[in-house]
Amino acid sequence: MEIIYPTGSSCIEQLKHDEKDELFGSAQMLNFKAGEVVIRKGSPVHDLYLLQTGTVELALDDTHSRQSLMLLFSGEIIGVNCAYSTMHYRFSARALSDCQVLIINYQLFTRLLESNPRFSMSFIQYISMVNENFLNWHMKLTERNSAGALAFLLSEFVKNYGQHTFEIPLTRSDMARVIGFSKESVLKNLADFRKQGIVESDGKKITILDYSRLQDISVYG
Repeated sequence: MEIIYPTGSSCIEQLKHDEKDELFGSAQMLNFKAGEVVIRKGSPVHDLYLLQTGTVELALDDTHSRQSLMLLFSGEIIGVNCAYSTMHYRFSARALSDCQVLIINYQLFTRLLESNPRFSMSFIQYISMVNENFLNWHMKLTERNSAGALAFLLSEFVKNYGQHTFEIPLTRSDMARVIGFSKESVLKNLADFRKQGIVESDGKKITILDYSRLQDISVYG
């Protein structure tokens, strides 16, 4: 089966040692506090933004009442699907938690794509995965009921954090906005999940007790 590179970080790992040294040697690390705008909609693509730590929300604009598109986790290149198409960001990106973002030189990245076939193929696979994930978020959050949408959101945190207990960087209102349902539905579904022994929750701390059941609700809810 052909290897798929699911994150920007795993794609970059296909570079040779000297190429990685050159890429990271010219990069700059920036820190963003929770709530800060990382990328504004309409701004030109001058560099690539590799999310090192934290969680970022993509939205149609950068207002607090913004319509959410999807969440990005560490290892992703923010807005990479705009980097070689429109050359302007078609959405905004806001830090949901404190984030570290590595700013990668666009021209150098492009030159490495042109000179390293293995790297360029992994990048093509990564872009395909980004578009697949974008479509997956849209389908899961528009074709599911509120319980299924919430289960999908919680499952994404488990998958990307790699653990069943985590601090979710979202208020209940934020969770409702991300999945496109009311705050009341989020509170009701969380209460139902607790009663069914699927989750435990204490403020922003979430523990998934029955991941298999949560995934079933995500798929069939």
